[in-house]
Amino acid sequence: MATAFDINQIVLPSAGHAFHRPQAVARSRLCGRFNFGPRIKEDFVTVTRLDQHAPANGLKEFSLYYRVYNPTIIHSTESPPIVIVHGGPSLPSNYLYPLAQQFSTSRSIIFYDQLGCGRSSQPKDGCMYSIENAVHDLAELVSSLKLEKFHLLGHSFGGIVAYEYAKADGLHQVNSKCLSLTLDSTPSNMKTSIEECSRLEEEIKSDLILEDIKTKEAARLVKDRLRKRNECRLEEIPHALVAAIENRGTTFGPDAVSDYVARPPPHDRSLPPVLMIRGQYDFITEKCIEGWRDVFSRGSKLVGTAYREEEMSDCAHYCHLEDAQNFGDLIKGHCFINDY
Repeated sequence: MATAFDINQIVLPSAGHAFHRPQAVARSRLCGRFNFGPRIKEDFVTVTRLDQHAPANGLKEFSLYYRVYNPTIIHSTESPPIVIVHGGPSLPSNYLYPLAQQFSTSRSIIFYDQLGCGRSSQPKDGCMYSIENAVHDLAELVSSLKLEKFHLLGHSFGGIVAYEYAKADGLHQVNSKCLSLTLDSTPSNMKTSIEECSRLEEEIKSDLILEDIKTKEAARLVKDRLRKRNECRLEEIPHALVAAIENRGTTFGPDAVSDYVARPPPHDRSLPPVLMIRGQYDFITEKCIEGWRDVFSRGSKLVGTAYREEEMSDCAHYCHLEDAQNFGDLIKGHCFINDY
């Protein structure tokens, strides 16, 4: 019997709660159907980490949760699937689920929770986390699902993981090909993004009269104004985003990747066509993405990667929620012209 799911009523474990693969559904396919929407499949893949504290540096296994919309066409050669990489780090993927509504039956959409958040395992040892490990986990997901051709979309920090996967050498299966890459509000330099966010906060402080307000209340007002102006400009924050923020992981966060700077791939490594999307008022400002232009031009030794930018009017950091239709059209077009 098909189960009815509501895309806006996703319940996740509380932050820091370790989700274990249920014995009864370890290899089952949890399937259902949205009302007038696509079919879904949920399952887990196993990823490993080197445990430096174990004898002889043994491997530890963890579960990575994933959800596929339109699973019956996941291996379509005419409309290859899109793999979605969430941001944070450690912001569960459910805030991106509304993207599936843009591909009702036309294409498979694959979401997954990176290690440390959502329904995936949440080890407390900080050594289990890094950009490199996240890239290897993505490679394991692609391999486990036997994806021969697929598109890759990363939001915010997820774009860093997606880019590093696309440029990595030796991770890709011989018969696996990433057809296109979308960087959605992704900074090329994390330090710059932190500095720009601080600059925007200072702008807000100068606009507000805070002299007579207690420090904690003033900080709350600034954060609230930043959220409304530079994060999500909707009057009411969608439930999917609220749930993700309330249940974000606590072990692996932005501070752990604050030194990231995007570097060009090796000269013998080609990249798929790239679409960069950001909102007009995004805290990932124009300055935060300047480095991508240098990365994808790569100088004179090789022809640069096909790269274009789109700025979405009156949007901030969550364009897929703030202007779902136009965002969906951009992704559809980018995928369609790169399907083969």
